[in-house]
Amino acid sequence: MTAIVGGHAFVSALSTRAVTPQARAGKLRVIANTGTSRLGAFPDTPTMKELGYDMEVYLWVGMFARKEVPAHALDVVRKAVKQAVTDTQFTAASMKMQMPPAYQDAAEFQAWWDKDCERLASAIRRIPAPGK
Repeated sequence: MTAIVGGHAFVSALSTRAVTPQARAGKLRVIANTGTSRLGAFPDTPTMKELGYDMEVYLWVGMFARKEVPAHALDVVRKAVKQAVTDTQFTAASMKMQMPPAYQDAAEFQAWWDKDCERLASAIRRIPAPGK
């Protein structure tokens, strides 16, 4: 954010929460988003797919534990996290920060992660080698 607002970078990829105040103040222009649909905060801003780029990238937060953590301990953590993330106050706070919560348990997250990794790997493979 500092580089783009300070004029040291021309383009950057940042979270909606990070850019909203600067965009509303006229200090930067939002040119596209990398999700599958337009953002409520920037309804006139197209997605990369709308612009003709087969690109889908998300900022996400996941929780990880060492393999040695006992299953019963993980169950306690999973239940507590799910309870927190699905709480109406948490949801309201997340939405206020323009970060809608999307809780996924381990199996769901693993499937999503696998798909996201393949999506990113595919995009990287399409980048031409320098000089080509």
